[in-house]
Amino acid sequence: MNVTVMSRWDAVFYCYNDHAQPSVMISISDPHMQYAATPFCSEENRVLQILSLCFADADQPGPDIYGYDAKVEDLMRDEDAAQVAELLRTYPDTDVIVHCDAGISRSAGIAAAILKHTTGDDSSIFENGLYDPNMWCYHKTLAALKEDSYGKHIV
Repeated sequence: MNVTVMSRWDAVFYCYNDHAQPSVMISISDPHMQYAATPFCSEENRVLQILSLCFADADQPGPDIYGYDAKVEDLMRDEDAAQVAELLRTYPDTDVIVHCDAGISRSAGIAAAILKHTTGDDSSIFENGLYDPNMWCYHKTLAALKEDSYGKHIV
């Protein structure tokens, strides 16, 4: 499984191209933004499923990156993270694309958690100067993935 972080525009561009390798996509939107284009699934792009999530770009309650006052309920929720875990369980060993608006914080936080859980190594995100992982997203996603794995072991 490869995990790739992209901006929204890179993800949309990806969807307009043919790919040999199937993938799933986690598409993160901001509640205060309207988008001219969104990613899509097709036989040609081999995107099997898109999980659409919407939450503010903030590591904690307070101002988000756009200056809006984000409350706890505006941030990534446990339910969002559980959906990420479910997607990965449904499509094991499938490449994962995670995108948000800029491909810097929310998507990087989720991608880092996926990498930490699946490989034990999230350094490709945390040591890459292009990313500033959203730690709220990282911890929520990692907790959901660990809970999901624990649940799988006791079934």
